[in-house]
Amino acid sequence: MPRIALAVVASLAILVLALGAFPVGLLRGVVEQRLSSALRTQVAVGSITRDSLFSYTPVVAIRDVRIAQPTWAGTGDFVRLGSASLRVPVFALLFGTFRPDRVALDGARIVLVRDANGRANWKPDGPTSGKSDSTGPSLSDLTVTNTQIELRDAKRGLVVAGPLTVDAARGLRLSAKGSFLDTPATLDLSGGRITGIDPAAPYPFAAKLTSPALNMTAKGVMNGVLDTRHFKADITARAPTLKNIDRIIEAGLFGTQAVAVTGTIRHEGRDWYVDRIGGSIGRSRFTGVATVHKIDERTAIDARLHATQLDFDDLADAKGQAASQQRRAAIGPRVLPPTRINLAKLWKTDGTIRFSADRLLSKGGTVFRSLSGTISLDHKLLTVSNVVATLANGRMTGTARVDHRSGRPKLAVDLRLAGLTLEGLIGKPDIVGGQVRGHIVLSGQGDTVREALSHASGKAAIVATEGHVKRIVADVLGQNLSGAVVHAIERPSQQVPLRCLVANFKATNGVLVPHPLGIDTGSSVGRGAGRIVLEEERIDVTLAGTSKSRALLRIADPIRIGGTLSAPTVSVAGAGTTDKPTPGALLKVFGRSLGQALGITKTPPNIPIPPPATFGCASAVAEALR
Repeated sequence: MPRIALAVVASLAILVLALGAFPVGLLRGVVEQRLSSALRTQVAVGSITRDSLFSYTPVVAIRDVRIAQPTWAGTGDFVRLGSASLRVPVFALLFGTFRPDRVALDGARIVLVRDANGRANWKPDGPTSGKSDSTGPSLSDLTVTNTQIELRDAKRGLVVAGPLTVDAARGLRLSAKGSFLDTPATLDLSGGRITGIDPAAPYPFAAKLTSPALNMTAKGVMNGVLDTRHFKADITARAPTLKNIDRIIEAGLFGTQAVAVTGTIRHEGRDWYVDRIGGSIGRSRFTGVATVHKIDERTAIDARLHATQLDFDDLADAKGQAASQQRRAAIGPRVLPPTRINLAKLWKTDGTIRFSADRLLSKGGTVFRSLSGTISLDHKLLTVSNVVATLANGRMTGTARVDHRSGRPKLAVDLRLAGLTLEGLIGKPDIVGGQVRGHIVLSGQGDTVREALSHASGKAAIVATEGHVKRIVADVLGQNLSGAVVHAIERPSQQVPLRCLVANFKATNGVLVPHPLGIDTGSSVGRGAGRIVLEEERIDVTLAGTSKSRALLRIADPIRIGGTLSAPTVSVAGAGTTDKPTPGALLKVFGRSLGQALGITKTPPNIPIPPPATFGCASAVAEALR
């Protein structure tokens, strides 16, 4: 046994001595083969030598290295290197880790290429484990001389080239010129010196991209030398649109009006942390925090955004606004928004975003004052919950859901209105007033909100109770022409109670039908029939009424509501209604009504029969709000 032990010890000693004197020149073929296999391209190495006959930390010199571009990246070389010297700990190499601590490069030309699909020549084509290197940085000394870097990044739209130097006096410097999104651009990178330093010590860096399409800066500290996977930085960015910033950070953002942001970010392995962000997009002002976790091949976002003021028009760039104007010119103004709800591009994204806007802005004006809610996305199922939209009086609450897990996007909304008033909505308290509530439950399929609602089924109901209405308006509703004339002359400001207004529409494939539509005032009752077609946003509704008192002369025709949701029209006996009716219109109404009373004018057969003198307000209101 002692002899066996002695033989083992002797063998290990010989192995250790052999490692210290290993002829590295024998590795040239192995290096070429393994690099060629990893990069899937041709690699040639002129020579590999070491600086001493015996050392466990030899300095290895590699000369005349050529790495061709992969076939997909075009012709030419990926890397041409005059010489490189590396101090390599032999025992670390023995255990499968190649971690040189001192590196010197001279006479290099490196051409980095990435295509529009994100394929990069500096990344392996095969799948990666996605695990972070936990052993930390090891580089204590780096010198780079006579070196040129060229970047051709089609996905980012960035093409720049310039000299790279790393020395003891100035540290790391890269000054490159070229273009970003077809505009002149410069890219400047700088870092601390890498000469006799602790590889794990904080390493300062700065980056600046200057272009008419984007001005972006980052200044911070890496956790170790050139540890781009672990750092913290303060950032600033200005661009004509958020989409230009997204070309750099690649977060799937969209086109907007001009944007200016500042913030603080952290990168930990595969995860990103936005500790602070704030700025403006057009007229909108916002702040927020966010985390972005990479889990296998998926991205999970958790964010909180707060806007002191928000204009939804800011969330489209000039191109998007022009397209919207073209659609409006082609189909006319629409109320239903063309917001896209197709989630096909978000199939790898999950997360939760809590948002709030203190003040909503709109060039055309808006009844909404503020907005808040929570957006959740889970495998192409998007839910907007806890929605609260306040108006000048009252608010809208509820949820909305987009399910794109299979087939076309399916939109479902469940919204309630409460605390509103008719006088607040219409703006004419001397004419009508009352407490307003509503319940909207609709579901449909389509790539946009407009398309989905244009084929939606469900219900849309609004009710008003405990109100008042001008007596003349109630007379017109009850088709009581004689009463309207008397009250217009004797008591023009008189009001009567509005017991209820119930507009409960049943939706089937985008067509809304009253179920029912009724109005009960202190002097009249009205019932409605007709339909609203959401695809064209066309209104075709008739209101027929009866007076609760004897009418000496009835209005011949019922009230007709037509036009579109964006521009409704109202007519009585074929005469349009305005704030100040013309004498001609009044004479027309009087003439048709008198003619019908005398039997001269026949009533068209399609006019509904006048409704009964009562309307079940309590049951109709309860059914509408259920």
